[in-house]
Amino acid sequence: MGKSYYYVEVETLAGETICLQLPNDLQGAMRAYRQAHPITWENLLADALINIPGATYSKENNYQPTIRLARVKRSFSSKKQQRRRTRGQFLTKENWQQDGLTNFRDSLRFIQHDYPRKNKLILLLDYGRWKWRLFKSR
Repeated sequence: MGKSYYYVEVETLAGETICLQLPNDLQGAMRAYRQAHPITWENLLADALINIPGATYSKENNYQPTIRLARVKRSFSSKKQQRRRTRGQFLTKENWQQDGLTNFRDSLRFIQHDYPRKNKLILLLDYGRWKWRLFKSR
């Protein structure tokens, strides 16, 4: 039996559904989590917010596409790999759905990572829109 690779199906703020492989630095962590929780591992990232590239990596964007924030619809594994991948920063459902400005600020700093200022602003707006959707749904 070969190695499994971990994927997420995400929903963008525009309503698009995209299937992306988790990056290499999260693959080992997902394998360990799956081994420890063989029945419920797929729930770990359910409704999490995760950074994704907003476009393909190309010469036109200097191989640095705008990073956007998407909601995880489901997690799964496959024996195949693909090139299109998420970034490593994510917020679990329990984290990003907490109330309070301190949590919002700390979570925002984490997802903004070390991206350029313009991308940090875009991630702030994306995070605010996901929080607003959550507020409206309650």
